[in-house]
Amino acid sequence: MDAVQATFLGLVQGLTEWLPISSSGHLALLQILAGMEVPVAFDVLLHSGTLLSVCVYFRRELGRILNALAKVDTGSGDFRMALLIAVGTIPAAAAGLLLRGFFESLFTSLAAIGAGFLVTAAMLAVARLGRGGKSEIDLRIAVISGFFQAAAIAPGISRSGMTISSSLIAGADKGSAFRFSFLLSIPAILGALIVELPSLQLSQFGWEYLMGFITSAAAGFASIGAVRRAVLSERFPAFSIYCALAGFATLALALYG
Repeated sequence: MDAVQATFLGLVQGLTEWLPISSSGHLALLQILAGMEVPVAFDVLLHSGTLLSVCVYFRRELGRILNALAKVDTGSGDFRMALLIAVGTIPAAAAGLLLRGFFESLFTSLAAIGAGFLVTAAMLAVARLGRGGKSEIDLRIAVISGFFQAAAIAPGISRSGMTISSSLIAGADKGSAFRFSFLLSIPAILGALIVELPSLQLSQFGWEYLMGFITSAAAGFASIGAVRRAVLSERFPAFSIYCALAGFATLALALYG
């Protein structure tokens, strides 16, 4: 992998990780169509870059949550948020551990990727029906969002698309849905990276890997802001059009390619 390829993949990862169009689907599709095989170490670095971007973007919220946990301030809203994030993380953690082989098999199937894009498109379209008004995330919303995040392990199914949409449908207001979705992503991504650590070989790391990391972090930070503006301005469901087109095109490749 050269620097141009690494930078391009970092850009794709950074933009599609947070936009509701599925980074896993795009990267899997690129690998199949281009005959590329992204090393595990590089994939981990790309996800580390987007993890850094969300941690920097929500640094104030994370600081308050960590402070509440350190002080065991059980009466604070930040401590309650930490508990809700933990509850919402359980479905994805269980699915990732118990069904890892099944999910990994989907990444080499154009039909599965195309179906995943269509699932995302449908969920984004249904998000228009949300009549959310709750400014605080409750246990029910956290559990629902957590189950939809678990489904997003499959390629083509967007984590942000599923969690934001499900939170809106479950009754959260736009700002709360946006914030909880991204805070919920942090332990999910961190857990996935920890699972991959034993398979890493430090000898694989080169300066082109650093380029991919920097690009994914920078693009990720920019895309989070774009998602926030889309959610608050009610343009968020419009991404369903892109996902539907990507889904039908991928299925056509699977059938006739």
